Amino acid sequence: MLSDGVRTISAGGVDHWVRVAGGSHDGVPLVLVHGGPGESSYSIERSVGGAVAEFAPVVFYDQRGCGRTARPSDPSTYTMAQLVADLDDLRTALGVERIVPWGASFGCLLAAEYAVAHSNHVDGLILHAPPIVDPLHPGLWTMRPAAVDPILTPDERTALRDQLEPLTDPIERTFAAIGAIAQSENAADFFYYDPANIPADDPDAPESNPEMAMALVGTERADLADDLAGIEVPTLILAALWDRHVGFDLPRDLATRLPQSTLEIFDRSAHSIHDEEPTKYVESIRKFLGR
Repeated sequence: MLSDGVRTISAGGVDHWVRVAGGSHDGVPLVLVHGGPGESSYSIERSVGGAVAEFAPVVFYDQRGCGRTARPSDPSTYTMAQLVADLDDLRTALGVERIVPWGASFGCLLAAEYAVAHSNHVDGLILHAPPIVDPLHPGLWTMRPAAVDPILTPDERTALRDQLEPLTDPIERTFAAIGAIAQSENAADFFYYDPANIPADDPDAPESNPEMAMALVGTERADLADDLAGIEVPTLILAALWDRHVGFDLPRDLATRLPQSTLEIFDRSAHSIHDEEPTKYVESIRKFLGR
C-alpha cells in the first residue's frame, strides 16, 4: 500500500517531485505521465487527479527538468531512453511491481515506450491524445502547420504562409506555426472546443522547460506503434474530435491496431479533455479499471 503525500525520489541522478494520492485503495497504481515535452503534471493533477484518486491509487510526478522536479546538470540527458529509465527508477523506489502509466499527449509516447521496454511491469495503459503514428504516416510535426492554418484570420494566414515558404525542415515549420497561433486573435479556438472552458490563470502553475522541449520534439520512433501492437496490454485511448494538436485520426487508428484497446470519444473537447469533459474523462478511467 502506498502512503499519500509529497516526497522527493532520486531517479537517474535527479531529484523528482512525486505525490501519491488515493494510496489506501487496493489495486495497481496509476502513474500520470505528463505532456509537453517540458510541461508538468500540475494541470491534470489539479483538474481530474483528485477525482481519479477517489477510486484508485495515483502517482503524480514531474519529469526531469520539469515543474517541481530538479533540472539535470547535463541537458544531454533529455532523452526518451533516460525518461523511461527514470520512470522505472520511480516505480522501484515506490516499491510497486506493476503500474498503469497514464499518459497525456507527449506523455503517451513515454508511457508507450515504457510499456514496450518493461511490459512485465505494466498492468494497463491509459493514453490521452496519443501522438503515436505508424511508419507510413508523414509525422505529427509535418502536419502541424496544416492544423494551425484554418484557425488563423486571413491576414495571419497569409503571414504564416509567407513565413513557411522558404522553410523545409518540419521542426522549423512547426515552431513557425506554433508562433503564429500563439499570437493569433483566434488562439483559444485552437486549444479548446469551447473557450469558456479555459481555466483561469493560476499563479502557482509551474513554467514549462523549453530546453527539454527542444531536445525531444521530433525524436519519436517511427516503429513505436508496431512495437506497442506487439505486446498485449489493456489500453484505454481517450480521443477528442476537436483536437487540433494531435487530431482524431491518430488515436482512432492506434486503437484499431492495438489488440486490447478501448476507444473513448469526446465530441465536445479539444486537446485538454480533462478541462472540457472532466466527468466523462474520470468515468472512462473508472470503467476501464473496473472500479
